[in-house]
Amino acid sequence: MAEAMINNKFMQATIPALSLDSSTGGSHHPQHIYRGNVRTAANEMPPAPVLKETRFSKVVEFDIPNPCKRQRASAEITAQNVTLAIQYGVLEKDRKEAMYNACAAFDHGVQAAHDDEIRVGADTAIFKHLTFLLFKRNMLDGYGIADNLNDTEDCKENEKQDSSSKVSEDTDQNHDNAITEEITSTLEGLEMVLRCSANCVSISYHRIGQEALPIILSLLQQHLGQKLETYKNGVSKNCSNMIGHMNSFQSTSTASTTMSDKENLSCSNSVSRHCNDSILKTGTKIIGHFARVGQLTEELASTKYLLTTLKQIISAPKDACVPIESRMNCLWIIANLACSADNMIKMANHPGLIDTIVNVASHPTQKDEDDCQNVMEYLQIIRSRSIAVRAIHNLSWAQENKIPLAEHLDLTEALLNTASHRNSDWTGHGKGVSTILLQSRRHAAAALRNIAAAPRRYKRRLCRLRDGGFLETLAEFAMADPDREVRDKIHATLYNLVSADTAKQFIEKKAVLDVIINAATSMGEHSEGDSDCTTSHTLAVQTLRSLEKAIPEDEDDYDALRPVLSRFDSQIAMNKSQTNLGMGMSSPLGRSGL
Repeated sequence: MAEAMINNKFMQATIPALSLDSSTGGSHHPQHIYRGNVRTAANEMPPAPVLKETRFSKVVEFDIPNPCKRQRASAEITAQNVTLAIQYGVLEKDRKEAMYNACAAFDHGVQAAHDDEIRVGADTAIFKHLTFLLFKRNMLDGYGIADNLNDTEDCKENEKQDSSSKVSEDTDQNHDNAITEEITSTLEGLEMVLRCSANCVSISYHRIGQEALPIILSLLQQHLGQKLETYKNGVSKNCSNMIGHMNSFQSTSTASTTMSDKENLSCSNSVSRHCNDSILKTGTKIIGHFARVGQLTEELASTKYLLTTLKQIISAPKDACVPIESRMNCLWIIANLACSADNMIKMANHPGLIDTIVNVASHPTQKDEDDCQNVMEYLQIIRSRSIAVRAIHNLSWAQENKIPLAEHLDLTEALLNTASHRNSDWTGHGKGVSTILLQSRRHAAAALRNIAAAPRRYKRRLCRLRDGGFLETLAEFAMADPDREVRDKIHATLYNLVSADTAKQFIEKKAVLDVIINAATSMGEHSEGDSDCTTSHTLAVQTLRSLEKAIPEDEDDYDALRPVLSRFDSQIAMNKSQTNLGMGMSSPLGRSGL
């Protein structure tokens, strides 16, 4: 099952559960393998039986930044009135006034009111308005009518004269900026309306989604391309150098003109940067609204260029100044799309997508942590990693994905590093650092558990990682992590790794066997009610029994295992005896009787 929501301090929007085909990969598992659930948020789920594959409802948190508030529209401006104004606004003055009132009226967190906005067709009106603005901008950019007019000699002469006119160039640039600003505010209005309930989001998608999504993806590609072009060519630096050069050598008589040119260029660049950032943030957020509806995830993942666009935004160079909000929105979308069993294989096979997610999950390094200037910068990095690891967790659920993920050494290393990240110098700043680190460790442990259920030869490969220290690393997590759920999932990982090919490696690791014995003989170890994992005690017992079955009694390795099993049996007998003395009756194995 899967569930997602958009959540901030003003609103919450839940969606129906997304059912999963329970047969996915089930026939490929060895009988003893334990598989956990796909997870998409920090909230935890009820425990699941060890030998049964289950999926539960989860959520992805989608933070909506609180922008500078517009002045609230008057009470008489209802959703119906605003929608009609958008429909009738054609002249520039009327268009701008209509969208200003729309953004002022729709920028709230009342879900029922957003549902009303959908019912009166605000989403359709705004989208049609957007298409008109895009057509108008294309006309100004020299497409359409202008191309036809260029066939005449008179028009060519006029165009030559216009190109030599500074006033004409400035006017065209101002018009283009004005239209781009209108497009930006229109996208913002559409995003506000889509803060409605999941049912109304679904209704809106079936009205406009198939037409809107390609247009939004095209806008994202266009404005991302502008940022990447600026990054590659160093446009900002060149402009700054050019202005400095002009200021140094212009005569006094032209100084005022030079300053005016500089101010106009600076203003134009500022408008362009603002619109680029806003379109990237708002466009990805609109797709995020659609992605929180379970029934739409398969259609979204199949949309041409969607996964490619998300990947490109996430992987854009840091110096390209792509807004962190848009990167995180894209990660959230991927995590939600990966809730669908039909999407998992498709997404794992998408060129470069896994590598992009793993790259995010590999940070922060110690250098990243040392270079952070403030806690908010650090939070952005660990939040991005938490979502990336959650996406890996979801993708690892499909049986067909276990082999390619197990072969991806950087992915496994990123999961191990995340699972070991318990403390930070930024902990204690009151911003939730510890909570995010805990969420990341839980998802990393769950992903390791799922990947460990790969076929036998891949179990052996995993156990040989870190120069043969992979099992000891897991044992340290199972022993030292303060969170019970993380320990439970690591014990499930150890349990899934047991096979005839890996049993000898277990026997050779005394520290690993000690951790398993301690968990198997512990009293009162139970997972919390919202965990999706069987208790460490139960899993450790099953791990020992699996090791016993995996090694023939006539082999030397069984002689090494025999003292461990004897120690386990004697400890269990002692625990039962103590429990009987305290209660006057036997209590179930592993329970304290309290």
